[in-house]
Amino acid sequence: MRIKSIELAWFRGAADPVSLEPNCKSMVVYGENGSGKSSFVDAVEYVLKNGSIDHLRTEYSGSHQVKAVLNTHKPKGSKTELKIKFQDDSELKTIVKPNGSSTSSGAKGIEVDTWEYRQTILRQNEVSEFIHNTKGGKYSALLPLFGLHNMEVAAGNLRKLAKNIETESGLREKKSNLKQVENKRNDTFGTWSDDQIVEAIDILHAEYCEDRSTTNDALSRCNELEIAIDNRIKGHTADNQRHFFLKEVTELNLKSHVDAVRTSSVRLAGSLDPHIAEKLAVLQSAGVFVDGLKNTEIVECPACGQTLTVDAFREHVKAESERLQEINDIFNTYRAATGTVCDTLNSLKSNLDKPDLKTWRDGLDDAVTVDGIKYLEGINSNALRASCSDDDLKAIEGKLLPIIAAAELDSKDAPPDVQKLTVDNKLLDAAKSVIAAKDLETTIASGDALVALINFMEQGVRLEIRRRSQSVIDNISEDIESMWATLHPGEKIDSVRLFLPPDADKAIDVVLKFHGLDQESPRLTLSEGYRNSLGLCIFLAMAKHVTDMERPLFLDDVVVSLDRNHRGMIRELLEKEFSDRQVVILTHDREWYTELRHQLDNSNKWIFKTLLPYETPSIGIRWSNQTTTFNDARALIKERPDAAGNDARRIMDVELSMIAEHFQIRLPYLRSDKNDKRMVHDFLMRLVADGKTCFQKRSAKEYVVNTDAINACAKADQLLMSWGNRASHTFDIARSEAIKLIDACEIAIACFQCDSCDPP
Repeated sequence: MRIKSIELAWFRGAADPVSLEPNCKSMVVYGENGSGKSSFVDAVEYVLKNGSIDHLRTEYSGSHQVKAVLNTHKPKGSKTELKIKFQDDSELKTIVKPNGSSTSSGAKGIEVDTWEYRQTILRQNEVSEFIHNTKGGKYSALLPLFGLHNMEVAAGNLRKLAKNIETESGLREKKSNLKQVENKRNDTFGTWSDDQIVEAIDILHAEYCEDRSTTNDALSRCNELEIAIDNRIKGHTADNQRHFFLKEVTELNLKSHVDAVRTSSVRLAGSLDPHIAEKLAVLQSAGVFVDGLKNTEIVECPACGQTLTVDAFREHVKAESERLQEINDIFNTYRAATGTVCDTLNSLKSNLDKPDLKTWRDGLDDAVTVDGIKYLEGINSNALRASCSDDDLKAIEGKLLPIIAAAELDSKDAPPDVQKLTVDNKLLDAAKSVIAAKDLETTIASGDALVALINFMEQGVRLEIRRRSQSVIDNISEDIESMWATLHPGEKIDSVRLFLPPDADKAIDVVLKFHGLDQESPRLTLSEGYRNSLGLCIFLAMAKHVTDMERPLFLDDVVVSLDRNHRGMIRELLEKEFSDRQVVILTHDREWYTELRHQLDNSNKWIFKTLLPYETPSIGIRWSNQTTTFNDARALIKERPDAAGNDARRIMDVELSMIAEHFQIRLPYLRSDKNDKRMVHDFLMRLVADGKTCFQKRSAKEYVVNTDAINACAKADQLLMSWGNRASHTFDIARSEAIKLIDACEIAIACFQCDSCDPP
């Protein structure tokens, strides 16, 4: 939907209500830096982004960007408002509250908040930032333009969901615990089957729990057996109880557990990847997903980025899964071994803290064992579980193994029944862990299945994003190349296109050929101006692919870094590619504005307006009543009349060169670039000389010499040669002279404008 007007009141640089009024046509707005051009673009962005303007987002802008959005000198009681009127006369009204929050109403049929920002507004800094951005940054910038942002959000949410399930359910910890149980089972039972372990528990239960022989559940029997053995221990003498707990300490096998950590750590060195588990899950999901595809289709491996046919991908998944699974097993073994060491330390601390061992512990007089007791009391097993270095292992061996050795020495004369109790208790502990782990295995399997399903869904979404992205890129790459050819005719750069790297997820880059050689990035060979020109082509190509061609396009100072030759080509580009689109161009480049006014004004599709130089926040944004830019010169009269006169001269140089070109003024030929450096005096002199026969206007039923225009040109030339030269060379011009010079120049230019509708 085209825009009729944008009205601002006390928003950004605006004070009392001021309107930009393209009246559903395309428009060029000139204003020097700081005159308030971008306030109108900011208003559109504010509406598109529900109260946010990206370039104002800083730590200083306050809540809702209130310090940046409201005019700093807004009078008390005044409202900050934005009004956008559309082609159907509906109006979207937004009121910004004093705290920066806002409410909008009206224009219900026009879903402005669905307009994609980068297909509606383009600023110079965004062009430059895009080209200099990383591949991931380019991907993030372009994905919304592909219409795939919601799919990327969905894929990201699926990935977060899978991670949250793993975190909240403690899947990794459960797997580590299960691995520890397996290690304990191997240490205690060797190759025993589950039935043999249950049979061993049955035998112990019959021995220790004769009165509870009716209990059938294996885990319940373990619990009963645990109580019975504990009661049997309590029935012993204090000496025997001490022997029992010392024997428990010696059965902890701390040395072998430390060795297991060290061995698995060595195997893990050089192959540690923190994302092994995720990659395995994704590969498993991808393997299922790819079964539904045709053998001729191309698939990107989500784990390593290789691009393969479906047939080759199936073999690749198998080989990659085996490789990753081996590393994953080593990693899980390391985590389990570390967990076992931590659990062993907790058991050691728990046993040594028992009242039955207080006398024994207090009786330790060896400095090494005493130091070991203090070390054990201060150890943080949770921190050790997260990171267990070789220094930690050495400290454990050096400080705690002497304590276990002392316990072994003092328990070697334990009575046979105490030794049997120790052996039976160890077997019970291992058996109970194995039996309880059955439920743990089921929980882990369910969790893995759920995570695999979500990863499968994410991979499906990402494959679809890539397929659709490639389709869009193929379409717009032709437009990028075409637009580049318009801006840079005959230059040795071609095959400019967007590219999805096969070795990276969520990445887009720009590739091209420079004098026939492929370039992986425009930053390798192109100058900054050319890179920005390329960025402009990319975003204009994206803007061209909106579904609603009536949607306006705002270009805010996008030609800053382009030289004169290429800047002049933008007019051709706009006419060629956006002739049916409402385009609003804002620029501080006076010469380019003048060029556009002369080149585009042959059509009634364009409106040209200029802003007055900004004075104070209370006065705000103001429009000039002239389409030329002499008010820029007038703004300098008070402080620098010489600069004002020189400015008027520069304006006349540009304006008259355009007029002379249109009228095909006859001038002597000059060699090389001197022809392009003719000044206003050359043009005015020829206009006055030839005008007596060539410059006529209609009067009644005949044409007569346009005496007023010839006299105005002669007077402007006279003042430029005198006061204009002095302003440029000796800086000696009075304010009154500068005023008369500017007025004379403006009158002369007005002779070449239509009296009724103003175009040149």
